[in-house]
Amino acid sequence: MAKRGKNLLDDLQLRRWISAGEKLARSDGDGLTFTLSAAGTATWVLRYRKGGPQKEVTIGNYPDISLAAARKAARELRAAIDRGQDPAVEKKRARARDQKITTVRQLAEDFRLKKLTGLAPATVRYRNWDLDKIVIPKLGALPVEDVAASDVVHALLGAKRSWTITKRVLTTARQLFAHACGLRLVNVNPADGVDLVALMGPRPPIKRRVMLTEQELRTVLTNVEDLGTENALALRILFATCVRSVELAKARWEHVDLERGTWWVPEENVKVRRGFTVPLTPTVAEWFRQLKVLAGTSQWVLPARQERRRRNLGGDAPVGSTTLWAAIQRAFARGDLDVRRFTPHDTRSTAKGHMRNLGVSNEISELALNHKLKGMEAIYDVRDDIPERRSALEHWAAFLESCSSGKEWNVTPLRAAS
Repeated sequence: MAKRGKNLLDDLQLRRWISAGEKLARSDGDGLTFTLSAAGTATWVLRYRKGGPQKEVTIGNYPDISLAAARKAARELRAAIDRGQDPAVEKKRARARDQKITTVRQLAEDFRLKKLTGLAPATVRYRNWDLDKIVIPKLGALPVEDVAASDVVHALLGAKRSWTITKRVLTTARQLFAHACGLRLVNVNPADGVDLVALMGPRPPIKRRVMLTEQELRTVLTNVEDLGTENALALRILFATCVRSVELAKARWEHVDLERGTWWVPEENVKVRRGFTVPLTPTVAEWFRQLKVLAGTSQWVLPARQERRRRNLGGDAPVGSTTLWAAIQRAFARGDLDVRRFTPHDTRSTAKGHMRNLGVSNEISELALNHKLKGMEAIYDVRDDIPERRSALEHWAAFLESCSSGKEWNVTPLRAAS
């Protein structure tokens, strides 16, 4: 007659089953089960239910874990289940801890490997800076599971950075510990409850971008050669094309088609990770031709000018992303520019404002700046070289030419002409 209840197995049965070598699963009662795989591996598992489908957790192999030891382990696991614990979940957490990720420093390296690949270069650079300069120096030696919100606060305040940089570091910390949650190393993200306004007060007013007036544009463009030939051409191109300065600094000749009048900006050079085509008006194309002569055999539209930079970057290299900014600051320091201080990025706000004044619609001016369309337009308007955008940039380039030459601007605005 078959046994019922608890302690249904004995060692003699177990040895016989192992000798027979047949795959099987036999219960000892209360969920403790002896299993034998087709390969001959004998294992103890505890099967149980906790508010849903049946689960199981492995206790160990037989005979390493004896029958008596398996029964004792099963009793302890059942007691834990009665206290509300879930052994299967705890097992997963233990495996995550066994991945050798115990400290914040190790977590950061795993985060870099798994979460920073494929992001925009600038984003990767900022995240790495936050990790290397603040998070790891302040928290790196701590066990991940021991980090509390107070530790994050101490790291942020101890870094003594600006409100904006601190906000970015907090974002990096939140993403880092969200990764820890995903690995089951912690259950709660310690950075989630940190309130930056409570720590540092309201965010300081964001500096408004500068829109140079028509008179200021005339002053800048008639004195632009004081920046040097390459810088002067680069500034003119920034004004006329509305691109970001880093997009021009990283431009390659292989992406410039002067015959068709187009310049392709690949996604790896773009802040929003979406490549786009810049229409080149005849005037702007001529500025590119002048840069082509100055670039010689370089693959870059704006090649590095200092031998040290070329040597550090292994030969042919582009100018630095701050080269034009530095040239403008030097011009201000010398007194060559009698206008409000501006940066290369202010060429975009200047272009935006003047194009609106010239009758360019808000939608087309946004496209000119490569700002993402919203709503249904973003879904259905998938054109690349958009005629309306080219027309707007030609109108804007003509205005810049009048400023540069000193001629009066008397062209009818686009909206009135349409």
